[in-house]
Amino acid sequence: MKDEVRELEKHFVMIYWEQRGAGKSYCKSECELSLDILIEDTKELAQILANQFSKDKIFIMGHSWGSLLGLMTIKKYPELFSAYFGIGQVTNQYEAEKSSLHWVIEQAKQNNDQKIVNKLEYLTLPSKNSNVNEWDRYLRLHRKYLLKYGGTFHQKPDFVKILKNFLFASEYTIKEKIKIVPSAFFSLKKLWLDVLNTNLFDKIKSVDVPVYLFQGKYDYQVSTKLAKEFIKQLQAPKKEIFIFDNSAHSPNTEEYQKFNEIVIRLADRQEI
Repeated sequence: MKDEVRELEKHFVMIYWEQRGAGKSYCKSECELSLDILIEDTKELAQILANQFSKDKIFIMGHSWGSLLGLMTIKKYPELFSAYFGIGQVTNQYEAEKSSLHWVIEQAKQNNDQKIVNKLEYLTLPSKNSNVNEWDRYLRLHRKYLLKYGGTFHQKPDFVKILKNFLFASEYTIKEKIKIVPSAFFSLKKLWLDVLNTNLFDKIKSVDVPVYLFQGKYDYQVSTKLAKEFIKQLQAPKKEIFIFDNSAHSPNTEEYQKFNEIVIRLADRQEI
């Protein structure tokens, strides 16, 4: 992701936060994780950064799961933030999963992939309260075909480049790099039910911080349709949604030049 963020790093001090239990802090069963705990962690980090850089407020940006955490945090602690940038915004993930399964089945039919259609039509969406192991089995199959049909990345990702960036990242030792994948699954298992059972349409009607959403047109990992509906009903000092026509779940990498230009322009506005 180095090329994608280089322009932003010319304009901002960028802090890439590894949340509790991820990457270097992977702690397996010893680590307590919940949405509420991480909201407090986010608050504490924001206070540390504001103090370190002599700022009253900072910008906060969240992608995917981080977008749920970000919105929940600015709702509770608006005094800490100048603006919120949400990428691939989570709003009501259970409803998003329903529409995503329907979309993947339709894509398989349109591509005449009958074997995949047969597999997917027998795939049952678990209930909100199903245990995390049942969800894990479901997601492994569903996300495989979501990726295949472009609902995760609309443009074919450069996996070789991604792997090189990962392998040559100087911030991690070899031992720490080995732990990154299991730490991601650990976080998923600990937090997934929180994500499914948090409906932002009910939780957040208004915020006291400007909100800017960045959504890929083809994002079926969350739901761009629901993001549009959410920001329409949200009361905020300023709000705007930007749709990226050649992206799915990561417009910040698939159309990073456009994404960077918008973020810089928004942050440069004195009235933000």
